[in-house]
Amino acid sequence: MKRFITYGLIILCLVFAQTQFAAEINSHVGVEKKLGETVPLNLYFNDSNGQKVLLKDLVTKPTVIDFAYYKCTGICTPLMTEIADVVGKVDLKPGKDYNILTVSINPAETSADAENKKKEMFALINEKVPDASWRFLTGDSVTIKALTDAAGFHFEKQGNTFLHTGLLIFISKEGKICRYLEPGYDTQGNFQILPLDFKMSVIDAARGQAIPVIDQVLRFCFAFQPKNEMLVNYLFAGIGVFMLLMVGAFIKFVLLKRPKDNFVLKTNKMK
Repeated sequence: MKRFITYGLIILCLVFAQTQFAAEINSHVGVEKKLGETVPLNLYFNDSNGQKVLLKDLVTKPTVIDFAYYKCTGICTPLMTEIADVVGKVDLKPGKDYNILTVSINPAETSADAENKKKEMFALINEKVPDASWRFLTGDSVTIKALTDAAGFHFEKQGNTFLHTGLLIFISKEGKICRYLEPGYDTQGNFQILPLDFKMSVIDAARGQAIPVIDQVLRFCFAFQPKNEMLVNYLFAGIGVFMLLMVGAFIKFVLLKRPKDNFVLKTNKMK
């Protein structure tokens, strides 16, 4: 029994260490969900036409925010492609029931980059949607940080790429954060946003209701392996293997202990 108490303490220590390690990484990259809080709408960005626009003038209805960057070689374009796909599947109408804002987290990107990406995405939507229903924005580093910090979206520049998570943030027309929606995967391993999840997220934002999401799995965007990724993978794998070994040891302990107890019982009866 003492052995299993020791094993249990070891597991708790490993889980605690893993939690602390993950928290350290997420302090730089990840999402700190701020449901119920508001994002500043007094920020100015540049749209794909090169015009300076006030965020408040764009968030006039439930709005979906997608933080990305236009020259990303990771998940940004696949996620935007999935957004374009789900827009044509839900019975809510962009521009009428909700708006979409894709905001570049790379301050070096230009309105021309935004325009090219906009044309690429609009070509994928299988129905005619208003030009202003999905805006592609750029901004300076101070403005970008003000918005991402308020939304709890943390990213990190590594070389010419940005390490960040892939998800959608739904806000009300007052700027209240109502929902974080993390896409899943289809059978081919591509991003998948369920139309019902998207629709309910828009409805929640329209009502101004902050709804938590249970799923905490984050998809990281990078063109190369960050320095800690291998360590994270080994850490999770190690804990999983260790726990499997512990389960096996426990089963073995139960199976071996039972005959011994029976033997002691029979010996006592003989005496």
